[in-house]
Amino acid sequence: MRKFFIVAVIVSLMTIAACKPGGGGAPSGTPNPPFAGEVPQDAYIFQGEPGVYGGQLVLDLKNDPATFNIITANDENSAYLLYYHVFRWLIDFRNGGDPPDFDPGLCTKWETSPDVKQWTFHLRRGVRWSDGEPFDADDVMFAWDVMRDPTIVNSLCDVFKEGAEADGKPIYPLLEKLDDYTVRFTLHRPNAMFLDQIVNFFPIPKHKWESAWRAGRFNEVMKLTANPEDIVSLGPFRLKEYVAGQRIVLERNPYFWKVDKKGQRLPYLDRLIFIIAKDFNTIQAKFEAGEIDMVARVRAEDYAQIKKLESAEIGTQDLGVVTDTQWIIFNQNTSDNPQTHKPYLAPWKQRLFRDVRFRQAVSYAIDREGLANTVYTGRAEPLYSFVTPADKYWYTDDVMKYPYDLARARQLLADIGLKDTDGDGILEDAEGHKLEFNVYTNSTNSQRVRTAAFLTRNLQDVGIQLNTQTVTLSAINDLMTKFYSFDAMVLGWQGGVPPGPTNSKNTLLSSGMSHACFPNQTKPSTDWEARIDQLIHEIDAEPEAAVRKQKYAEVQRLYSEQLPEINLVVQKESVAFKKKFGNLLPSILAPRVSWNAEEIYMKR
Repeated sequence: MRKFFIVAVIVSLMTIAACKPGGGGAPSGTPNPPFAGEVPQDAYIFQGEPGVYGGQLVLDLKNDPATFNIITANDENSAYLLYYHVFRWLIDFRNGGDPPDFDPGLCTKWETSPDVKQWTFHLRRGVRWSDGEPFDADDVMFAWDVMRDPTIVNSLCDVFKEGAEADGKPIYPLLEKLDDYTVRFTLHRPNAMFLDQIVNFFPIPKHKWESAWRAGRFNEVMKLTANPEDIVSLGPFRLKEYVAGQRIVLERNPYFWKVDKKGQRLPYLDRLIFIIAKDFNTIQAKFEAGEIDMVARVRAEDYAQIKKLESAEIGTQDLGVVTDTQWIIFNQNTSDNPQTHKPYLAPWKQRLFRDVRFRQAVSYAIDREGLANTVYTGRAEPLYSFVTPADKYWYTDDVMKYPYDLARARQLLADIGLKDTDGDGILEDAEGHKLEFNVYTNSTNSQRVRTAAFLTRNLQDVGIQLNTQTVTLSAINDLMTKFYSFDAMVLGWQGGVPPGPTNSKNTLLSSGMSHACFPNQTKPSTDWEARIDQLIHEIDAEPEAAVRKQKYAEVQRLYSEQLPEINLVVQKESVAFKKKFGNLLPSILAPRVSWNAEEIYMKR
């Protein structure tokens, strides 16, 4: 599979190199703001349908982003805003391609050694940052240093881990600068899937933030309070305005480095406007009122209403099941709080949550079919793995399944020694602790709030009491990655791009920042976590695609047996959009409709 991708990319690069901009007629419309500087010497040439200049696209954002810092961003809203629209990877991935595939992006080409341990990337000459300063290999080297800095907490570095030294210190590839426009990664072991990792690598401007990094202040840059002009980037748009709780306005990056086959510089749209809608009801209402141009994720309960809106002006597209997951986790953290020198979690809860029989009992007690038919109005399917059927390459059905079985759940809980000693319907452990726990979920996601309520009813039937606590998504993120003081969470993961083991490392590896049940482990706390760590690193090094799939199937089987996350359902999604836009290519991968924002245009 990976060799096929590389060969295909090289062929496409040869085709692109043979084309020169400027041969297809005069540009259409007037860009406002205008472009600046010269077309890059090595401009990327978009081979799709040429568009026209002007207009704006209005999208929704579920909540305020947590940061504009592309390295430290770890929440859905920051990622959605920044990844495709403001910053850019070293190479791209065309989410809506047929099939989805790697794309040159900031590079003209790349090569790999026969043993796939060395990967060389050739950067485009003449590319400039959004402030007009030149981009070169020094910016790539700077980003690599920042991302691996242990004082800069981020999940991007998890993807590049090749293993760990005896003291737990992560092992990363070596990156060297060969010249101003060439960099080379040398890996400690072969990795035929290294391109999957590279689409997580965001260059950042050395001229802008090196001094802050060397002074130990990088975590303070690109905050939400920053001057928009200070957010210097390589994406098709740059930050123009941020009004907390209301909107974020992006305007055309005048130095963007792509052109179309008519010689027109991209992007076509003048602006992207993100309306911070806070909840799905507001998004739906604003779309129906014409204030939002697209709904990237139509909720199950809104599907019928959205379909009624179809007309000459409004279209919808069913995507089927997607790669995103929904789950409940129980805290398995065994660490002590360095401030209090006491465990983050009460010892009795720690013992219970780390007992796989408890987690399996919970999974058997969940009526997934009922959840899919009620909360998701039939537009969801039961899920027992962290990989969904939407991922046709990596998905396996050979996982442990948990059909709704209250008798099985009760027996497992009894095997642990849990009993209802006073007849109130709530189980107790041998020390008299009642099984009553707080479960957190994000307040602005009504589906998750209703999911938590549904699970509460399910678990009451086996003697477990859940009390739902609705908080902001940023508070959820802090609980998971900083404070570790929660009992349970109902949340979900956005599928990686491209999907597969590489872009799930931050959740699968025991050392991962998003290994939600027990993140940032120095050493695996269980044998099964150690085995998964081993398999993930073996997958990277394995040259045969069939063997990689076999190993990843074992990871999925282990996850389904051990249940670090108890997966619930996978949604069937659709998108809704105004038909006045061209080059729309909706995808099952995030961000669904605006992954190719620079190519989208408003029809005349």
